[in-house]
Formats: sequence, C-alpha cells, structure tokens
Amino acid sequence: MFDLAAPAAMRISFALAGGLTLIVAAERRHLRKITSRTLFLRWRTWALAAPLFIAAALGPLELAVIFVLAVSLQAVREYAHLTDLPRPYRIALYGAAAISAPVAAWSLTVWRAMPPLLLVLATIPPLIAQDVGRGIRDLAYSGLGFAYIPWLLGYFLLIREHVVGGPGVLLALGTSVAASDVWAFLFGKAFGRHPLAPRLSPHKTIEGVAGNVLGAYAGFALMRFALPPAINPIVLWSLPLVVAAGSVWGDLVESLLKRQFGVKDAGTCLPGFGGLLDRIDSLLVVLPLAYTVVVVLG
Repeated sequence: MFDLAAPAAMRISFALAGGLTLIVAAERRHLRKITSRTLFLRWRTWALAAPLFIAAALGPLELAVIFVLAVSLQAVREYAHLTDLPRPYRIALYGAAAISAPVAAWSLTVWRAMPPLLLVLATIPPLIAQDVGRGIRDLAYSGLGFAYIPWLLGYFLLIREHVVGGPGVLLALGTSVAASDVWAFLFGKAFGRHPLAPRLSPHKTIEGVAGNVLGAYAGFALMRFALPPAINPIVLWSLPLVVAAGSVWGDLVESLLKRQFGVKDAGTCLPGFGGLLDRIDSLLVVLPLAYTVVVVLG
C-alpha cells in the first residue's frame, strides 16, 4: 500500500497547486484579502483534508479506524444539534457511532448485525420516559442519524479491507468525489441556468451536474495508477458515473435535512464549507454505492 503514497501525494499536490493558481487568477483584484475569500478557504480545507484521507486509505488499519471514528463523531455531533436531539438520544447516538468503526474493521458479521440490535436498544429511552410527545420523533431521528453517518462511513473500511486493491480504490473514489464537487461548483457558477431542485438546493443546476460527471472522470483519471490492474473494465468506466450520481444524491439528501430545520449549513468547523457534514454528504452516498458496484461487478 505504501508504494501508492508517493505518486498519490505528487498528483494531489499538482492538483492543489493548479487549483491555487486558478484561485489567485480569479481573485487577482482581492489579493490582499485572498486568505479570507471563500474559494481560498475551500482550497485550504481540501489541502488539509487530502493528506488525512491518503493516510487513512494507505496507512495502518488503526489509523483508518481513528479517521472514520473522528469523522463520524464530529458529523454525528452536527447532526444531533441540527435535529435537536435530547441528551439521552445524543449520548446513545455518540455511543453507536463510537463502536461502529472498530466493529466494521474487525468483525464484518457483527457490523452487519448492529442496526437491528441498536434499533431495539434505542427504544429503551422513550419507553422508560413514557414519552408520548417526542419519543417516536427522537427515536426516528436517532436511527436515521446512525444509518446515515457512522453506518455509511463504515463502507470506507469495508472497501479498504474487503475489496481487492481497496486502498487504491479509496484513493480514486476520494479524488473523484472531490473533483466532482469542485467541477460542479465551477460549472454551476459559469454556466448554471436551469435549477435542478430549487426547493432543496437553489444554487444546484443541471449544468452543474454536467460538471459533477466530468469532474468524477477527471478524478479517476488522475488516480488511475492506483486501481488494481485486473479491475473489470465495466467497473472502471461505471464508477465515475456512480460517484457523480452519488455526489448529487448525497448533496440533495443533506439539503433536504437542512431545509427541514431551516438552516443553511450543518456546522461551522470548516471555513468556506460550513460543517463537516456539509463536506462529507457526497461521500456518505458514494461509499456504499461504489462498494456494491465493485463487489457485484468486480
């Protein structure tokens, strides 16, 4: 796995350098304030996230577990605040998120059995409290929070450990998701005329979706070297489409959640993006879809 690290880092570095050059050109009238401009803040987030993702994909399994665990807990924290979960449900959701990543890494059988068991356990708080007002509502949002965030993020570990060439596949997926999101943003800004889902995401356009697709293929092309040589050609050509579709899908799902509660962003921890949940919404959907395609067709 470590023989992939140097070429991956080199390609990502070139991509980031090219992106920064374009940002400087676009913001040439605001160079004195460039470090506070949205495009630069987003670039800085990508620059910090890229080495962490590469390390989690290629490093020791323990490091991957810590990465998924940390992302899960922060995203669950934002989700719990967004949905206004009471303290007992938050604690239960944090606990479920905390055990999901280690279980996914070391026992696939137990991981698959977790959802029904946790759902049964989650019924205890409303039953003890005899909460006929918000009990079912909070139970439902707690269950959705687990399935939506730590459960889906667990597929990062499944791809890494149970797919042939999994670490390389993760590199290609992560780069493809990032490029898909960036190209969608640029295409939407430059050519966006026709709204895709105005009630959910007013700024997302059909033209932006074209950027999603082109960016996904560009990301896979950049990391083609990391994919296993014997990969099925059908998988090779279909995965970028899966990434593009999953990126749009994931963004709309999170937009639906945010519109439900009347907020613009899920959090504030990532300048230029909002919360961590705002940044990983595409990955949450892409990971299980990609795993299914690789396992079924690979």
